[in-house]
Amino acid sequence: MNSVTVEGSLDILWLNAETTATPKYDLIFARYAGFRNGAQQPNKKVGPVALESYLVELGFSAEDTENWLKQVHQHVSVSIPNVMMPGEHLVDYGL
Repeated sequence: MNSVTVEGSLDILWLNAETTATPKYDLIFARYAGFRNGAQQPNKKVGPVALESYLVELGFSAEDTENWLKQVHQHVSVSIPNVMMPGEHLVDYGL
């Protein structure tokens, strides 16, 4: 049986980019259809390994995951369009 997926954008923000501490990230998923106004619940990740593992779990290739990690570490944030979020991960964002 196929899992339900929801299309949207995934924003990754490096919260403590100005320090040498272990990186902390907020991930926010905004669905394209049925979007509700108001604050979105972030999914928090600590450390680049946790972020990398999560992106792979979502179905990104190793190459794409490495690219997103580089971009967030260069620009402090990145927005990934057209993400097909598996239904079992929607609860991580309060959806």
